Parts: sequence; structure tokens; C-alpha cells
Amino acid sequence: MNYSARKKNKIVKYIVIHYTGMKTLKSAYQKLSDKSSNVSAHYLISRKGIIFNLLCPKYKAWHAGKSKWKNNININDYSIGIELENKGHDYGYTNYSKKQYSSLKNLIYFLKINFFILNKNIIFHSDIAPNRKEDPGERFFIKKIGINRFNNKKTKKIYTIDEMLKLYGFHMSYIENHKRFCIMAVKRSLNYAVINSSQSKKFVKDFYNLIFS
Repeated sequence: MNYSARKKNKIVKYIVIHYTGMKTLKSAYQKLSDKSSNVSAHYLISRKGIIFNLLCPKYKAWHAGKSKWKNNININDYSIGIELENKGHDYGYTNYSKKQYSSLKNLIYFLKINFFILNKNIIFHSDIAPNRKEDPGERFFIKKIGINRFNNKKTKKIYTIDEMLKLYGFHMSYIENHKRFCIMAVKRSLNYAVINSSQSKKFVKDFYNLIFS
């Protein structure tokens, strides 16, 4: 199992949701437990809703990789990683099961209480590494676990796409260098069936309604 000690000044404040992106639960479990894989996570939830606690959250797991969110870099330092069993976009992406959502909801409630994590800090792998990652993807519906990540008050101001991307939480370096991937990540959060970087009027409206919900 890969892990590191958390530095005293690195406080857990994020939960990062992933999918396994592997053909079977067994292969995902083995990879997350194998020291030679250079990856790990704190929790793994099977399609049957079984929660595997792979690593105590007081330790740092290696789930986020090269990542940034808001003003933070190296999100492993600040986060708890949860992997959901799903073959992913490479092997046959499917809807998540009702049992997965139920177990995830209970687990996140537990973690929120014990680590004082806010709803706005429950984030996706594709948020913190939009140029590299697609998970948990457009078939993950966060409302099914009762989470509203955004609670901004609507104003009369007209926001640019860049301003909304910043309000969403993307690190400025991603907005400047990987804007199209940021837009695609937002479309996954909006559960769009087609994921591309176009900026239609509908997308702008949907994006605004997402962050000012």
C-alpha cells in the first residue's frame, strides 16, 4: 500500500471522488493495494455498495496525482480519496448503482462530520486535473447523495466564462493553459451527454445556474 505521512500544516479539507477505470473490482483492489502501482486511495466502493477502507484518512493516499484546486496544489496533501467501481471511459463506462450512491452518501456524511468538510469541498478528479482526468464522469449525479457543491447568491452582474471557471474552483493555471478541458469538466458536472469544449448559449446558462444554484 502506498501512502505518506501528512505534514502538520496540511489539514484535510477535500473529498475527491474518482472511478476505478478498470475492468474488474478485483483488479482495481489489487492495483490500489499494490506498492509498485504508485497509486492508492482511502476508500473503494463496489457496485454492490461494499465499502473497503484501504487506508486510514490520517495518512496521505496517492490518488490525485498532479493536481490543483482553488489556491492549493498537490491535492493529495489536503484530501481523502474515494474510488467508485466503474470500468470508466476506456473499458465501458456505465451508470453508478443505487447501492454505490447509498454507501457513498453514508461515507461522505461520516467524513464530513469527522473532518469538518464542507459541501463545496467535495470535488471530482476531473476538477483537480481537468487536462488529465475524466472521472467520475458525466454519469455521476452528485445530487443523488444530497450534495449541493455551490451556494453562491445570484447577482445582476454578467460573468465571463473565465470568471465562472474561477468561481467553480479551477486553479488559475488551468484556466489560462487548459481552458477547454476545464469547460469539458464542467459539462461532466452538468451531466451532459456530449462532452466537448464548445461554449453555446445553453452551456453558459447551465453553467451560471450550476454555480449560482
